[in-house]
Amino acid sequence: MSDEIRLFVEREARLLDQMRYEEWVGLFLPDARYWVPVSLDQPSPEAGPSHFHDDIQVLMVRTHRLANPRAFGAEPSPRTVHVVSGVTWEEDGDAIVATSSQIMLEYRNRGNFDDDTRLFGGQVTHRLVRREGALRIAHKRIDLINAEGPFNAMLAPL
Repeated sequence: MSDEIRLFVEREARLLDQMRYEEWVGLFLPDARYWVPVSLDQPSPEAGPSHFHDDIQVLMVRTHRLANPRAFGAEPSPRTVHVVSGVTWEEDGDAIVATSSQIMLEYRNRGNFDDDTRLFGGQVTHRLVRREGALRIAHKRIDLINAEGPFNAMLAPL
């Protein structure tokens, strides 16, 4: 099962890098949450502000904007490369909690080299459940190593 979980996490990152956003959103359950807290020790989204705390509808809107080449604020669309390493997992009732280290390099050709390339990294925790024989994301939490630091909004999902 460990290969299946590692391959799932790697596939999710590859879908983002290939801008296959509709397929990426399809990995999430209808009631799933995508969460990027502002603090590494934040126990829940309700305990403070978040960079993102999205349900499936918001994820669909965000990714639709990324796929639209003329979307205000997202032009040009970012290109990304994700590096996934150290995937571990444990069972938690009927769910699987997978943890990995990830780095995302984001590039947007806006004519300003210093601002065109950005790097995000952190620990990613997936809560996965099996539905109809396939793994699906029930919850995804990204703890950025610089979560408290200032930076421009992240457009592409990590």
